[in-house]
Amino acid sequence: MKPTDVIIVGAGYTGLSAAYYLQRNGLSVKVLEASSQVGGRARSDKMNGFTLDRGLHFYHHSTTELAKIINLDELALKNCYPGYLLRHNGAFNLFTNPMYQTLDTFSTAMARNATFTDKMRLFGLYVKLKTTPYGKLVKEPESSTYNYLSKNGFSKKLIDSFFRPLMGAVIFDYNLQSSSRFSKVYLKSVFQDHVALPQDGIGKVSKMIEEKLVPGTVQFRTRVKRVTDHGVELQNGEFLSSRFVIVATNAIDANTSIGEKVISAECSHVSTLYFSTDKAPLSKPVVILNGNEEGLVNHVFVPSLLHASYAPEGQHLVAVNIVKEHDLDDEELVVACLTELSEWFGLKVMDWHHLKTYHIKYAMPFKPIVDEVRFNKRISDNVFVAGDSLSVGSMETALRSGRETAALIVEEFKKQPHAAESQKVVA
Repeated sequence: MKPTDVIIVGAGYTGLSAAYYLQRNGLSVKVLEASSQVGGRARSDKMNGFTLDRGLHFYHHSTTELAKIINLDELALKNCYPGYLLRHNGAFNLFTNPMYQTLDTFSTAMARNATFTDKMRLFGLYVKLKTTPYGKLVKEPESSTYNYLSKNGFSKKLIDSFFRPLMGAVIFDYNLQSSSRFSKVYLKSVFQDHVALPQDGIGKVSKMIEEKLVPGTVQFRTRVKRVTDHGVELQNGEFLSSRFVIVATNAIDANTSIGEKVISAECSHVSTLYFSTDKAPLSKPVVILNGNEEGLVNHVFVPSLLHASYAPEGQHLVAVNIVKEHDLDDEELVVACLTELSEWFGLKVMDWHHLKTYHIKYAMPFKPIVDEVRFNKRISDNVFVAGDSLSVGSMETALRSGRETAALIVEEFKKQPHAAESQKVVA
């Protein structure tokens, strides 16, 4: 049997992107996925009329790669409220993007946990990130996020009550120990753009990319034991031959299948608990941040306020997100969250119905230092590692990684056209 041109391990954004571009160039591709769905850590489930994203995900309009593959209009994206509702010392303060919602900006200015100097520095940071290209941000002097904010004059009070929960929501780094370059890339995206959700959940994105592939490209429930220069060995003992292999899984699984540590496996985690209620705890589709250091809850969002389709008629869906370490089991975690949120929204919270809890162990690559931005790593002549674990964790990076890795392999076939036999490689 003629070997497949390229085997891709993992059907997340990177694997699907690579498959799309490889097939456009006439190469035969097989994508091996251990689970029953495409999307990696950005999938959605349907449960009793609710749409449950596996972890709270947002689409950032600064993303450019996705539009190269699919028609964004088909996602029916709706923008979240442009800012954050910060709960601090029993009060809610609205922090908004200065470019939007001028009436609510007054609430921002009156926020009690920010000094006048903090407000001016916050606006200065917004202007800096808005006007500095991403390419320059990743080359600025490196430090921890906490040190960067401190050196730029932000008060400890604002750092603890605003930046900690904000970065906990954005990159799951409540301790602010991630790379300042990494954090600035995310803050730029947050400050300059609306974030949005697709009508049918974040999982719709990967499903639309899959639909662009040759039918049968993705082989589900297929676990890879070992990657070699000539193909992959499956957990069931079967060996699949290929000219090239792209490992497009999270870093932990990539290192395991290759048999050595080829990329950093440091990562952040998040637990997302979903609850149903007949009355939403707020009126706007805005992310609520916990500005108090005590408590487990980091941020809360009500997706059904943005898209009614996330919940059955007459119901609302509430996503509660935990990024701090804890030793509670699932039942204890539900009780702890409801008890804590009853202090936010009143005792009616105790009537919320718990739907499901997701523990995403590899939610985001953790970057204490970003020493270089790269989109793939060549392990041998025939094996590549790709994905956002190599640089900055995001949809944009993952999709670009797939595209650029595919381009490298296409070039290899152009150098050796006889190796592709009947396959036609186009420009």
